[in-house]
Amino acid sequence: MSEAEVVQRTVTPHTRTSLADDLRRLGLRPGAVEIMHSSLSAIGWVAGGAVAALLALQDVLTQDGTVIVPTHSSDRADPAGWENPPVPADWIPIIRSQTPAFDPIRTPTRGMGVIAETFRSWPGVRRSSHPHVSFAAWGRYADHVTRDHELAWKEPRSCGTVARPGSSSTTGTTTRPVSTRC
Repeated sequence: MSEAEVVQRTVTPHTRTSLADDLRRLGLRPGAVEIMHSSLSAIGWVAGGAVAALLALQDVLTQDGTVIVPTHSSDRADPAGWENPPVPADWIPIIRSQTPAFDPIRTPTRGMGVIAETFRSWPGVRRSSHPHVSFAAWGRYADHVTRDHELAWKEPRSCGTVARPGSSSTTGTTTRPVSTRC
């Protein structure tokens, strides 16, 4: 969707403050752990764009909370299996030999949107080391949800539970379901 189309369908510009108020009305609270998959154009026109949207989320959750964002880079998968779009068979060896190795800091997201791409390089954000289905996180549990992301594809632990240190269980942790608001 073009920016002109977003402006056309937005009655009043959204702001960092109005977005934070909306998030609170949706039930987000300080200290919460939230997974965010977003579309800036679906929000409507935002003064400050992705930066304002991320600041609003941080304002609501505070440093005691955690934001988890998918930061997938599908172009790091085997090109022989690419379907969107597929590539000619004679390109596959070139892509395999010439694509730089995944780097959690340098490798951009692909097809995840401007909010995810902005978040990926945001101060204090950590990114898991999975080369094509990574997640990035900011806040209290950022290190926990991005550490030790297995290379075999499966839902990373950041998508289901957050281990909370200091419980009385035998493992020293408890788990709590992560809410998934989209």
